[in-house]
Amino acid sequence: MDVAIEQAVSRETGQQPPFPDESLRSVTYLHVYYARTLEDLSRCRDLEIVQLVGCDPVDLGRLTHLAELSTVVVEFGSLKDLAGVQNLPSLRRFSAGMNMIEDLTPLLECPKLRRLDVRGNPLSEHSYRTLAPQLEKKGIHVSLSDESEWKMTLDLRRHGFPYSFYKAHDGTRICRPGLALTDMPDKSHPIVDREELEELLDHQPETIPKLFERDDRMPTTFAP
Repeated sequence: MDVAIEQAVSRETGQQPPFPDESLRSVTYLHVYYARTLEDLSRCRDLEIVQLVGCDPVDLGRLTHLAELSTVVVEFGSLKDLAGVQNLPSLRRFSAGMNMIEDLTPLLECPKLRRLDVRGNPLSEHSYRTLAPQLEKKGIHVSLSDESEWKMTLDLRRHGFPYSFYKAHDGTRICRPGLALTDMPDKSHPIVDREELEELLDHQPETIPKLFERDDRMPTTFAP
């Protein structure tokens, strides 16, 4: 079992690994930070809510045996492929902000889904303009980046920066989803506006990664 999952189980059960099966079956909620594999989550058979923060890789197929799972939150991770999400029979809320998702197609097959958040993802044109409205017509509340934020995330990716550009309470920020570039992808998101980023992409793209090293760019609070 990944150490990050062990720590999450310990927080919920008050026990230390190795965990007996009956303890794992009693877990209905987990908040996991920075896991490198999700393969043992399926041992928590009665899991109803899972929050995965900064995990990499994220394979939704690891969750498909969890019949009671109604809420899945994947934030600041490396989630790209949504294959398997349609095999979560109880899923009602799927929040996947600031990941690497391009294609929303599998979500069309989620019969109970009612809330979806995919802000800060490099969605394809088809997913942003066609599939997201289709999901809304199915009665799903969809949260998307506005068009300028979405296009900036795509521009950053086209220039070789695997970042997300997103709106927070104190302005717009960039972050580095997944564990390839940072050990804590949910932290240290520099505040930068779209116009400045456009200028840097055009004239000084090499300075963009250095924004993550500048204390004067860091928000005073984390809350997005």
